[in-house]
Amino acid sequence: MAFEQIPKKDWYSILGADPSENVSDLKQKYQKLILKSEKYHPDKQSTDVPAGTVEECLQKFIEVDQAWKILGNEETKKEYDLQRSSRCSHLGSEPANGRSPPTHIAASASASASL
Repeated sequence: MAFEQIPKKDWYSILGADPSENVSDLKQKYQKLILKSEKYHPDKQSTDVPAGTVEECLQKFIEVDQAWKILGNEETKKEYDLQRSSRCSHLGSEPANGRSPPTHIAASASASASL
């Protein structure tokens, strides 16, 4: 698997996109942010920009590029979406049916979490 950990960043929000968008739509958002924007692309910034702002723009450039590397490939996008939905389903404090899990399952989960 390309992702060893559950993703912590929302790559869709970084691109200003929705998870239902296809790769072509995501590419347009990426290009608008990186390739066509003078704000983030390091080669397109004016020379009179303060140093702190340059660093912030560079960080944003890197972050947008990482988002595109993940979401711009169908395989990694599917994997990210799967991990993202798995993470979201674990965030809820109550099961979907409104009942708590049986005590032996909850105890087992607590024991393995403390390892």
